[in-house]
Amino acid sequence: MYDQKKAEKKILEFWEKNNIYKKVREKNKGKNPFYFLQGPPYTSGNLHLGQALNNTLKDSVLRFKSMNGFDIWDRAGYDMHGIPISAKVQAKLGLKSKEDIEKYGIGKFNQECMSWATEKAKKMDEDLKKMAVWFDYSDPYYTLNEEWMESVWFLVKQAHEKNRLYEGEKTMTWCAECETGLAKHECEYKTIKDESIYVKFKVKEKQNEHLIIWTTTPWTIVFNLAIMVNPELDYVKIKIGNEKWIIAKELANHLVKDILNKDYEVLEEFKGSELKHLEYEHPFKDDIKDYKKLKKDHPNIHTIILSKEFVTLEAGTGLVHCAPGCGPEDYEIGRENNIPPYNEINEKGIFPEKFGKFSNLKAKTDDKKFVKELQERNSLIVTETIEHDYAHHERCNTPVIFRTTKQWFFKIEDLKQEMLKNNKSVSWVPETMKNAFNSWLENLRDNSITRQRYWGTPVPIWRCDNCQDYTVISSKEELSRLSGKTPEKLHRPWIDKITFDCKKCGGKKHRIPDILDVWLDAGVASWACLYYPKKKENYEKFFPPDFILEGKDQIRGWFNILQVCSLIAFGKPSFKNVFVNSFITDIEGVKMSKSLGNIIAPEELIKKYGSDSMRFYLFSSEPGEDVNFSWDELKNKNRSLLVLWNVYNYLIEYSNALKIDPTKKPKNLGLEEKYILSRLNKTIKKVTEYYEFYEINKVPGELEKLFLDLSRKYIQYTRNKIHKEPELVLSTIYHVLFELIKMLSTICPFITERMYLELKERYGLENESLSFYNWPKHDKTKINELLEEEVNLSDQIRQAGLAAREKVKLGVRWPLKEMKVISRNPAVERTLKSMKDTIQSKLNIKKISYEKESKDAKIEIQPNKSQIGKDFKQDSKIILKDLTPELMQEIYKNNSTFVSTFNLTNKHIIVKEELPKNLTSAEFSQGKVILETHLTPELETEGFARELMRRVQDIRKEQKLKKQDTINLAIVSEINISKWQEIIKNKVGAKEFASEEKSYPIKEKIKIKNKEFMICVEINS
Repeated sequence: MYDQKKAEKKILEFWEKNNIYKKVREKNKGKNPFYFLQGPPYTSGNLHLGQALNNTLKDSVLRFKSMNGFDIWDRAGYDMHGIPISAKVQAKLGLKSKEDIEKYGIGKFNQECMSWATEKAKKMDEDLKKMAVWFDYSDPYYTLNEEWMESVWFLVKQAHEKNRLYEGEKTMTWCAECETGLAKHECEYKTIKDESIYVKFKVKEKQNEHLIIWTTTPWTIVFNLAIMVNPELDYVKIKIGNEKWIIAKELANHLVKDILNKDYEVLEEFKGSELKHLEYEHPFKDDIKDYKKLKKDHPNIHTIILSKEFVTLEAGTGLVHCAPGCGPEDYEIGRENNIPPYNEINEKGIFPEKFGKFSNLKAKTDDKKFVKELQERNSLIVTETIEHDYAHHERCNTPVIFRTTKQWFFKIEDLKQEMLKNNKSVSWVPETMKNAFNSWLENLRDNSITRQRYWGTPVPIWRCDNCQDYTVISSKEELSRLSGKTPEKLHRPWIDKITFDCKKCGGKKHRIPDILDVWLDAGVASWACLYYPKKKENYEKFFPPDFILEGKDQIRGWFNILQVCSLIAFGKPSFKNVFVNSFITDIEGVKMSKSLGNIIAPEELIKKYGSDSMRFYLFSSEPGEDVNFSWDELKNKNRSLLVLWNVYNYLIEYSNALKIDPTKKPKNLGLEEKYILSRLNKTIKKVTEYYEFYEINKVPGELEKLFLDLSRKYIQYTRNKIHKEPELVLSTIYHVLFELIKMLSTICPFITERMYLELKERYGLENESLSFYNWPKHDKTKINELLEEEVNLSDQIRQAGLAAREKVKLGVRWPLKEMKVISRNPAVERTLKSMKDTIQSKLNIKKISYEKESKDAKIEIQPNKSQIGKDFKQDSKIILKDLTPELMQEIYKNNSTFVSTFNLTNKHIIVKEELPKNLTSAEFSQGKVILETHLTPELETEGFARELMRRVQDIRKEQKLKKQDTINLAIVSEINISKWQEIIKNKVGAKEFASEEKSYPIKEKIKIKNKEFMICVEINS
């Protein structure tokens, strides 16, 4: 039995001790380059199942490319800056806020972050190695290394020199928990329940007349400066009670009748354009003192403005609350109407002291308190619970808020068309992900690159205290040249100590205190991984990457930022081929998370079934989709690998027992050999194409089908042949198995290496490791589709024969007189001519015949009224009236016929078959089989003999005998089995055979069909 855990441990030791990975890579140095770029995982914890899938898929492609002679660049790498790491360290140190970090000491804090990230990276290296993931771990890229940070600085400098770097005030998504701005790609939308509110704003200088708005973010009402309406939509003024409301015509019923359960009267109807500049009074006008000054400077404040783009009838009232300081769309429409982005919450989302009753309230968190204030002012109409998508910070899972803040940006919106054009040349698997990426690019926006944190690549911008002139630095060397000082470290706070004189005014230039968006660390990977710009030769040889592979969440993440950064720096796309792996959810289809307690760790899978089984199972998942984890499917893959191991054992045992060297090329091929060699060559062709086009998920299935066919078809078909032509059978198995394990080594490297090392030792094979072999080449002359079809049909016939036996409880050891195969398909007749002997042998049938129609069965045909009614509806009465027995016979024989003008097929009839008592039947895809089940005395005797042989073989297994071990056997029977004596001896490896009881050490009484037998066995030493 194959012990996966022990075997995998030994193989890891073998690879390590003999430097196999290094030797494999050195073998192809100087040949065609292949650049694989590792998408850096965060070093914030243990590897999860998605990363196990992700990295083992990558490994399989690299193994394939290596066996095809490519000089591979495969540097391991890790993302080590940003909130995921700093949050872990904050938790470890008990630091709750940015103030706590500053009290603790930024330098000490960043040193802790560095230690944490480095320690986790080394642990992740070891975990990946246990999964047989072969990367270059000797020099992994760490984004915290200064050389890497200089590559990021190089990007910022390139953006500056190309006029793509600017500072601007914008309304941005903001994380109050992390106290920093967020880019679009850092937000993950989640479905949540919120209290939405309908609010009335009084029309200025009108009695009891109100504008009705709706919002899901009550805290932003404080910063409301306008109301948007669509100039082309129809609006109404309605009377409800003693009040007049203005609302979109189509949405009035939902609010007034459906929600409030009231009646109303329409007073006026008009287009939205007629509401332009209508002024209203804000319900908080007496609380927020800033409103007066804002209104004085910006007359459009607290008036209706027009927008076709941002006002629809999908929800709400058709009057949209506009707070330019609380959303990017509001910001844009505010800028068009000279309305400023008013928002004065601090970095923690807290309202300042000057906001009266709202002072010290927290945005989003305290929504209910804002609602209460509206209610006290008689401005709240009603609240309604809704379910909607809301942006969360993907790192800390906190709902975002909005702030107006000054940040630095990359100008990229004008690159949209170029990126879409570049994407046409990129090969995506699956193709749907290419379309998804295009959709993302079509909505590309300038994103901020600065963050107000501590642990990250410092922004390389030094600004003058006096004239505000700034300098962008591209490297440590440039900074030293300008300042005359070399920074102790590039991280904060050490970098902040470096200042230099302003050439423009003579003032002092200090670094702005921000760090860069951590995504830029990953965005420069396509060239930083090659040590560019420090070294040029690797860039010239390898850039851009030939292949990347990550999950679908990287559409808006790494895939996007790679292309943005590469286009800014070089004007080139940053990858050629991308595979988007599936997402592994839990058994119920829920995303795995620690909070839900549904995480299944790779270690758990490996401990139970081994790394190979895990890889084999994970690889088959559909790319770009969510896949529910299944213990049963994993177990099935484990079983399949044990089938493969049994094939290997079969080869070794027979080769040893018969003293045959199976490594010689098979000659004088029979039908069975031609079949399995056809399967081998077709599989090589298919698997090669799948890898070449990065359809990696299709590879495991093809290889599994091949080794299952080798076991369940070829070895089964040659059970007797191996005794007659052992050299041919064993050399065929060896040849197919050896080419198979070369291919399978890309997916299951442990079991295949284990097999190879034993084969190497037994037969003196030349290479130190299976990985040193070239990828197999298919021979198209050996692919025989017709033969494969015949073998597949013969297998179907065999399975049908077994099913028919099962109906009458007659095992395959009991010989039967005859089986008839009934089919109108010429391929079945052809199959029986070529494969009849094999089918007869496997089913233990004395005779097989072929008939187009059964002469034994009594056939009764009836119309399938329900199917006819379903397909022909009102015409079914005409059809049933004209459908004669003769026409039904015609449908049965020809699979279809016309009844009047209607074409009926075999689904429109029901065929009932009645067979004589001595016959039984079973169907297969192209027909059915009919078995003669009567046992003659001669057939019955043969059946007893076969059952006895099986039991003796079981005894041999129980005694752990090898094929070459012999026994002495005695069988006492009330059935005369003397005719079978020699066959039994040969089959069970008996030197002597007796019909009377012997005093052998092993004795067993058994019953077969109520007949008693005594089996006596003696093992020869």
